[in-house]
Amino acid sequence: FSFGIVLWEILTGEEPYANMHYGAIIGGIVNNTLRPHVPSYCDTEWKLLMEQCWAPDPVVRPSFTEIAGRLRVMSAACQTKPQGHQVTK
Repeated sequence: FSFGIVLWEILTGEEPYANMHYGAIIGGIVNNTLRPHVPSYCDTEWKLLMEQCWAPDPVVRPSFTEIAGRLRVMSAACQTKPQGHQVTK
C-alpha cells in the first residue's frame, strides 16, 4: 500500500492528505477506503501500478519484483519516446 502512495508523491510532488485531520487519515487507511486523487495528466501505466499497489485486498497487490520490472519497462518506454523539438546546430 505504502509504495503506491510513494508513487503518487513522486508523480505530484505533494503530500497526500495534507488538508485532512490526522484522525480522518488514520481512519480512512484503517478502513481501507482512503486513496489520493490521481491527476488527469498521470500516465496510464503509472496510474494502474499505483492503484494496484493500494488495492483493498493485499493479496492482489503486486510484489516488489513485479513493481521493479514494470518500472523498468516504463522507464525504457520513456527513453524511446520523442522528447519534443530538438535544436540541431
